[in-house]
Amino acid sequence: MRVKTLLYFLTMILVMFAFTGCDDVPQQEIDDANAALDAAKKAEADMYVPDKYNAAKQALDRAMAVVKEEESAMFSNFDEAKNLLATAKTAADEAAAAAPAKKEEVKQAAESALAGIQAEVATTQKMWRSAPRGKGTREALQLIKEEIARTEAMQSEVQAALDGGDYLAAQQKAQEIISKLKSLQGELQR
Repeated sequence: MRVKTLLYFLTMILVMFAFTGCDDVPQQEIDDANAALDAAKKAEADMYVPDKYNAAKQALDRAMAVVKEEESAMFSNFDEAKNLLATAKTAADEAAAAAPAKKEEVKQAAESALAGIQAEVATTQKMWRSAPRGKGTREALQLIKEEIARTEAMQSEVQAALDGGDYLAAQQKAQEIISKLKSLQGELQR
């Protein structure tokens, strides 16, 4: 009888240890980190501060991997996951806070580049008008004139992107146009 009682108490102690040794999944922390990442995405942090956004996403992904690993463990401990979730939330909050300033910076750069296109078009047109004319250059000059007209018309695409709030696309398109105009200027200097 003594052995049975002892085994019973040992079993109860082991059961209590098993239940007290298992943490619950940190669902609130998971929800908070996901909400912070969603807020960062809505603030367009993934576009304007991708390094900060990706750091938050990677921390969340690592945390979720730890959660999954700990869920399958006999004695779960979610401390590491909680730390990673806190890191993910903090990084996502920082990304969301940094995105508007970076977006405004890109907007101003795109607007400046748009103004730069007009100056480069004027310079390229002036160079085209003063380029030497001759039998071998007539066809090349006509092609350059057409290319100047195309790049000038592409300004509307940059403006449309600006008006639509796609400042990264506007900046990239403006830089492509300026680069093309600089290339044409190089051809005209030969």
